[in-house]
Amino acid sequence: MAVHYFDPNGVESLRDNGYRDTAMALAELLDNSIQANASKIEILLIERLSKTGRREFLVNEIVVVDNGDGMDERTLETSLRFGGGTRHGATKGLGKFGMGLPNSSASQCPRFEVYSWRKGKPTFFNYFDFKEIKTNSSEYLPDVAEQNIPAHIEQAMKPLFKSGTVVRWVDCDKLILRRANKLVPHIEWPLGRIFRYFISNQQVEIKIRVLQDNGSSYSENFSLSKTIKPVDPLFLMTDTQLPIPYGNMATNEPWQDGDYLFPDPNGDKDNKALFEKIGDSIKVRFSIAKKEIKREGGNSQIGGIYREFMGISIVRAGREIKLDEFGFIGELGDPLNRWWKVEIDFEPNFDLYFGLDNTKQNVHSFRKIVDKDQLERDEDDIQLEFICKLSEFIELQIKEMKIHIDGMDAGSRGGGRGGSNNPGNGGTDYGGQQEDSGPFPSGAVVVPLPDEDTNQEEEEKDEVREELKRWLLLRYPEYDNDNAKLNLAIDWFFTTEYNQLIVFLQLGAAEFYNYKPIGHRTIIEINTQHDFYLEFIRPIFDENDMNKIDPLLLLFGAMVEAEKELVSYQQYITRFRSQFAVKLNNFILDWKDKK
Repeated sequence: MAVHYFDPNGVESLRDNGYRDTAMALAELLDNSIQANASKIEILLIERLSKTGRREFLVNEIVVVDNGDGMDERTLETSLRFGGGTRHGATKGLGKFGMGLPNSSASQCPRFEVYSWRKGKPTFFNYFDFKEIKTNSSEYLPDVAEQNIPAHIEQAMKPLFKSGTVVRWVDCDKLILRRANKLVPHIEWPLGRIFRYFISNQQVEIKIRVLQDNGSSYSENFSLSKTIKPVDPLFLMTDTQLPIPYGNMATNEPWQDGDYLFPDPNGDKDNKALFEKIGDSIKVRFSIAKKEIKREGGNSQIGGIYREFMGISIVRAGREIKLDEFGFIGELGDPLNRWWKVEIDFEPNFDLYFGLDNTKQNVHSFRKIVDKDQLERDEDDIQLEFICKLSEFIELQIKEMKIHIDGMDAGSRGGGRGGSNNPGNGGTDYGGQQEDSGPFPSGAVVVPLPDEDTNQEEEEKDEVREELKRWLLLRYPEYDNDNAKLNLAIDWFFTTEYNQLIVFLQLGAAEFYNYKPIGHRTIIEINTQHDFYLEFIRPIFDENDMNKIDPLLLLFGAMVEAEKELVSYQQYITRFRSQFAVKLNNFILDWKDKK
């Protein structure tokens, strides 16, 4: 007895397919249009009067029209099947899985229709209706038929393209936003980023148009309709969506050579060996902010945009998959992280190496590799070897970029955190004297508070050095494989004249600050995940104005010194500190709601 591959009664579950939002679902349709050689794509957002009784117009229908090659009867029939399509296993181009059109459409509406025509040929039509399938208990698609495009779409598109495809989402019930004035920016920004290379190279023009159904006619809202410009996370493109004047210029510059092949067939022995195993390379691009842009500060308009684009952009076949930190940004509060940018560009033959999913929203295998991952790697595991070595290469470049960025402000108060000769330093200018913090980790700030009981000989004991070593390895895993740097940090700790060091670390949501006495010195840890840091401390660091941060640092220093005096009450102090962190977070949330 034949068993059907899905039960019509459970067909609704196909709609919960993991698309993050409307923009990502639309991106799948744009992939198909570009793959079909379209040079013009129009996204029509159609508003109709709400059925809720309130007199407001909401987006009820979305239509994507392109001037691509169009489909014949057989191709159209295949395109609506889940897992259909004609490009399974492709090693070039945008398509591959045969899931894009039905999967993305199902995530936004219960019924989607497709009309497609070729030059001089009739228009073919088919549809997929979840309610109809469930009602009729049928898992079969209707037959492809000849049918004209709906009049309101044809009227909006006059003159109609000589060939092309229309995908119509009917009665959209899962849009992330329903008002056109909110939905337009929601899709404009990400689509400009995802398809930035196609737009910038003038390979395709993508327009958003807003039409309002007044019952008897359709009118266009020209104030909302627009042509999408690119959005470049590397900040190297011109004529972008960024606000003027930044949108008219490249605010970054390529880092060193800019583009790298990985593995490099002309590189060192390891690169050549890896290339021989794989037989191909990917491209990795790096850029850093221009000096004049960085000097505007993290609290500026452009600084806020740079923070929004922190991380690494993954691009496949010229189309962005995801922008994320992928574990390469250890301290989100470190202001240096916003000024460097990385992009990885690969073709579909590397999909398995990166772990691309069929919604083209994630690469599950790419991440910063830690030691245990490398230890678990088999010699024959080429995929993990590739990710390990790519991770090492990117991490090295990021460190070098941060050193260079750090040196941009060398000599200026609050800007130099050690300068270019002290990579990753945490020194800060305090009271007019620049403390050289040597190799101490990024994010450390020194606060000079006197300690009359200093005993240099006592703290030189091996157990004190071991205690510091354990703390450094716990908080900074980067020292695991760098004994030289670890020993330099330990030596510096014992020679600095300051008795308190404040460092900024991720401590989890429930802590505000903590401290660790080591010898006669104290390391104070401030949580970069606490709302007080995010709302009040980080913006000051972004401004590079240590005059504003000094009072806060002194406050932390005084609180810790007071706690240390109450030795017999430590269990109560610890409990108080935990409750204080939670209460302060709640107060800040209430304060933000009432602003």
